[in-house]
Amino acid sequence: MLIIILLNLQLVVYTRYTATRLKNTVPFKQYKVNTNEITVQRTGHEIKLEQNLILEIRQEKSDQIDIQIYDEANNHFRIPSSPPFDYNDVKDPQQFANYDYEIDVEQNCLEIKVQRDNATIFTLSDLIFSERYIEFTHYPQNKQMWGLGERNQVGFRFREGIYTLYARDEPNIIEDGKRPGKHVYSSHPVLLSMEESGKFNIMFYKSSSPMDIKYEQDQMKFITIGGIINIKLFLGDEYPRSVIKKYHQYLGGWMLPPFWGFGFHQCRWGYQNSSVLIDVVQQYQKNKIPIDIIWTDLDYMNDRQIFSVDKYRFPSKDYQYLKGLGVRYIPLLDVAVGVKYGNEDEGYKKGIEYDIFLYSPDTGYRFEGYVWPGDSYFPDFFHPNISIYWNEMHEHLYKQVEFDGLWVDMNEPANFCQGECNWSNKVNDHPIRKDRLNKEIDFPYIPGQIPLANKTLPPHLLHYGEYLHKDVHNLYGIMDSFYTYQALKELGKVQPFQITRSTFPGTGKYAQHWTGDNGASWDFLYLSLGQIFQFQIFGIPMVGADVCGFMGDTTDKLCCRWIQLAFFYPFFRNHNNDLSKPQEFYKLGSHVIQSAQKNIHLRYSLLKWFYSIFIREQNHGSIINPLFFIFPNDYLTYRDFVMDTQLIIGEELMGAPILNEGVTRIAYFPDSIWYDLITGLEFKGKQDHTLYCSYNEIVPIFIRSGYLVIQNIKEIIKNIKSLDNHYRLIAAPMNSEAKGIFADLDNFEDEEKAIEADIINLKLIVQEKSVKITLNQSHSELIIDEILIYGLECSYQQCISGYYKYNSIFKGPFSLGQDKTELELK
Repeated sequence: MLIIILLNLQLVVYTRYTATRLKNTVPFKQYKVNTNEITVQRTGHEIKLEQNLILEIRQEKSDQIDIQIYDEANNHFRIPSSPPFDYNDVKDPQQFANYDYEIDVEQNCLEIKVQRDNATIFTLSDLIFSERYIEFTHYPQNKQMWGLGERNQVGFRFREGIYTLYARDEPNIIEDGKRPGKHVYSSHPVLLSMEESGKFNIMFYKSSSPMDIKYEQDQMKFITIGGIINIKLFLGDEYPRSVIKKYHQYLGGWMLPPFWGFGFHQCRWGYQNSSVLIDVVQQYQKNKIPIDIIWTDLDYMNDRQIFSVDKYRFPSKDYQYLKGLGVRYIPLLDVAVGVKYGNEDEGYKKGIEYDIFLYSPDTGYRFEGYVWPGDSYFPDFFHPNISIYWNEMHEHLYKQVEFDGLWVDMNEPANFCQGECNWSNKVNDHPIRKDRLNKEIDFPYIPGQIPLANKTLPPHLLHYGEYLHKDVHNLYGIMDSFYTYQALKELGKVQPFQITRSTFPGTGKYAQHWTGDNGASWDFLYLSLGQIFQFQIFGIPMVGADVCGFMGDTTDKLCCRWIQLAFFYPFFRNHNNDLSKPQEFYKLGSHVIQSAQKNIHLRYSLLKWFYSIFIREQNHGSIINPLFFIFPNDYLTYRDFVMDTQLIIGEELMGAPILNEGVTRIAYFPDSIWYDLITGLEFKGKQDHTLYCSYNEIVPIFIRSGYLVIQNIKEIIKNIKSLDNHYRLIAAPMNSEAKGIFADLDNFEDEEKAIEADIINLKLIVQEKSVKITLNQSHSELIIDEILIYGLECSYQQCISGYYKYNSIFKGPFSLGQDKTELELK
């Protein structure tokens, strides 16, 4: 241990903490941790150390570990345990007969190692712990790691560099792993790692502090500026989806979105009146492109004041007309409340009445921000009155326009000043709140090297409960989503649908996510699939990027390819800003129209099956998977071009979209027989294939042998209400069998029944003289108008040959379900 002694002051490169055991049972160990050193040098600053710490290790389960290091006085910030942070921690763990790991604590110079399969899978060493600077080092086993977001990184794999987790409104920015930080809207200190044994684990650094992760030379340093160290380790098997499920169970799972949310959404900043909305919907319908939801940005508001509607430009009769067209409506809702109209504005008046606005740490008056409404106040989501205020204001908005869901934006929170603004018209209409005054904080280190107050609130601002903003900044978005969820429940929404920008672990219980203000570029198209994968790990599987790009002018080729990729997004929305050219699909030429018609129609035809995959996972686990999630033992799936550009929905359908200019690509087909979903063309597995796809065609999509899917067969689909219970069954038997699932629902729009729905397990068996289809159960009726079997030559009396020789088609209708659980085709 290197120690430098200058003028009797101990200035060290790394501190030497020693540990003394206080409690020692199998499931719980506690140590007192001490150092005689006083300070440490970092980035030219002398940091005063916490000399007395407590280390606690809980072996919560046979495959789950909790490690905490905190100050002995227990004064440092901890994430609260009340909702939405009611994670499934085990405070008093029970002893298990066997554990899938061993824990070694080096007491003379504190180092913690977690080992399994004769290898160290997690290390906590080189500890520095102070009030405003905490650092430790982890030594990954290899470079197979994913997570630590939210970042707009080109490629899914976590690469060497320095990265910042601090929620920030920064549009059209791509991560490069360099300073200054390129951090964006959310913080998820969650890392999925592959061990040398081939097993996977997840590390969750349970901290809301601004954070830097420096990954270089095979070591990973975590640096925060407050709080405690709380590491959660979840140990899985050789299938990464198994450990992802364990992490999601710890968080409390994710909510099942409503079925209609998987339809096509259209939005644009700049829809100046409701007549434009009607025209947009009618143009989509005229061009035979299915559409279910129309959105408005700020435009619908009265002078951009939240909780208000401009009734002259957006009269209520037009919203009723939109409903008559068969579409739902979602408006934007930011968090900052404008002050310019005073008590004439309900959001302002009620906010003053309930005293839920934040106060300036410098003046003691309400904090002066500036956002889209102009001079603005910010709600304090930790205030005990926030729930009643938020519920009342959502009810107030709902009385003006009966929205179906909400778009929750600017909740990092975003502010157009660096910290507090200097309003020209001061409102100071209340006594100074001296209890809200607070001194600025001198930080020895700034994650991201961008001032923490940049485009947001100052770090020394106090929230209710005496929480410093720097400690709860990354929690602002999830708190907003939590109370918005409660407000939507109060309005009678069974499956509240809100798309939020800022997220934190646990957000998936309350909201869905879009990846923010991207650019109309090939890079953003490419990286968006990695973002979808990231949020499968993070526990928010209902996610998507703005299709065709939010900033800048899109092109017809880019938009065609984006439509093809968005076929696989759980959340599919076209949206762009008011300074870019309009990009409604019908305005971009014949190729874009054809791409939208074909791909969105196919998406809708599979939408009930897609929704059934969400129901099957029972609120835990990934939906859109990189190939190695399903084929973890196939080393060829770990190649970057495979990992970044191919996917599997559930376990059944593989997509290989083209994400650059050109009409061909190389795609890898893992160990199976694969069939083009549309034509039945066979592709051998464990090899690369060259695929061709023009810009105006259906995205390359393939069914895996051993599986079957259920597809609606309606030729004309206007919206989800067009989908009936007439289906095509597409099967690709392996060893004469194919299995599949479908939700046991007569009406997929019945939200009460959807959240309780059972799964129908289907099996198709090819026999010598017949083909048999069985169901385990079904209260609903499935009318199968066509059965299409790939890889089977037509040799049966009832079948006809398909497009290829080894395709067999059985024409119905055949009735399944209710009392009939077996069908035999001869």
